[in-house]
Amino acid sequence: MKVLIIGNGFIAISIVQKLETEGHEVLVFSRSFCFGMHCEQVLGDIFDFENFAQVLSWDPDIIVHTAWITTPGIYKEDLSNYKYADFTKNLASKVAETDVQHLIVLGTCAEYGPQISPSTAGITGLNPQSLYAKQKVRAHNEARQILDSSKTRFTWARVFYPYGPNQAEKRLIPRIISAVTKMQALTLDDISSTYDWISTRDIASALSWTIRHKLPMQIDIGTSIGYTNLELIQIIENLTGSDFLTKSRCSHNVGNSDVYVAGRDSALFSSGWRPDDSLKSGLRWVLNE
Repeated sequence: MKVLIIGNGFIAISIVQKLETEGHEVLVFSRSFCFGMHCEQVLGDIFDFENFAQVLSWDPDIIVHTAWITTPGIYKEDLSNYKYADFTKNLASKVAETDVQHLIVLGTCAEYGPQISPSTAGITGLNPQSLYAKQKVRAHNEARQILDSSKTRFTWARVFYPYGPNQAEKRLIPRIISAVTKMQALTLDDISSTYDWISTRDIASALSWTIRHKLPMQIDIGTSIGYTNLELIQIIENLTGSDFLTKSRCSHNVGNSDVYVAGRDSALFSSGWRPDDSLKSGLRWVLNE
């Protein structure tokens, strides 16, 4: 099939690699050229919608929309979140007029907000706290309303905590790896909440599975296993042979003991999909890259 990927971030790289190995013809639309991709790439700005719409003349069978602001330190309340939500709505409207078979948009577990137990799409209520999460919810609702009466299959995939090669240095896992390997001081904001970390190659596997199987419109992409940030450091210590914690390089705050984990009743799990990576094997992959 012909698959158009919107965006070329570290998640998109794994998606492209997975789909190409499966024989799909892949085209990437993004603002910049990515040297980690070998497929054809078209440069453009999604906020210039007329410019973007020209790429649809390629007649993709599937579109995977990964583009959204994720810049550490600013993305949660950045006003560009409104523009990304508007683009998603416009994309859905345009797709409804075409022969695109399947539109997949990457959502976020932040749409659920803080929870006391794992979250399951279609069951757990949404409680977005940041502008980022609120605009994701708006984009989901508006795109769903538009596509409900169209022939295009729509998937809203809420991704939990992604990690993988080429992730921004200021994100948590790259920061921890740098601190542990260089024995630098590190402060954690939360060591009591649990987070569901999923590798980008497992995210790509989940999307491939979604393309090939009939699933509900809303799905969760996670592992169903949560780790505290302290446990995350301990795993990285083990993999690198460091004694970072023993030498008291880490200071921390306790946090609120929230749960940001995909439920075991997730439609992906119920359909038979399973992640290949444990957190340890996924981090070993990142360290080796």
